[in-house]
Amino acid sequence: MEHRPYPPNAAKPPQSKFPWPLLALAIAVLLLVATLWLSPSVNRAASNKVIKNNPDQLELFSIRMSPQEANTQANVDVYGEVSNTGPQSVSNAIISAVFKDKDGHPLVTQQKPMQRMESSNAGAKSEDLSTSPLKAGETAEFRVSYTDIPQNWNHQTPQLSVQQVTARK
Repeated sequence: MEHRPYPPNAAKPPQSKFPWPLLALAIAVLLLVATLWLSPSVNRAASNKVIKNNPDQLELFSIRMSPQEANTQANVDVYGEVSNTGPQSVSNAIISAVFKDKDGHPLVTQQKPMQRMESSNAGAKSEDLSTSPLKAGETAEFRVSYTDIPQNWNHQTPQLSVQQVTARK
């Protein structure tokens, strides 16, 4: 006697005639097109055009400093005024300071970001240039904080230079 499954066509499951894989592919393509269509078409990097390494755009003057010594190290805040002589707003500036020993030889060099100083009735506060950019042609007060200066520095104003400027068009 030959074995026959019950029901007679149990070995073959029922087959649907609807093209499910094709429908899933069509839905995926529609979702991709909708995502691309609804996403913003403005390239923000291109509209904010960042220009780096234009140190001649900033001029530093009226430099003064405020050292605070603790143990064998000093922290030095350098203050002054900065003028933006370039055509773009500056959103970041790195200032290099060379601290010298008593014989005038370079002892330590540090590069730190410049902060903008804002004076008000409540006192002075500092802000990053990224939140308060220095506009083209504008002059403002600034501060740069240097840390861990060895105690044997000559306590004179360090040699400052603008190393990097990030400007936005």
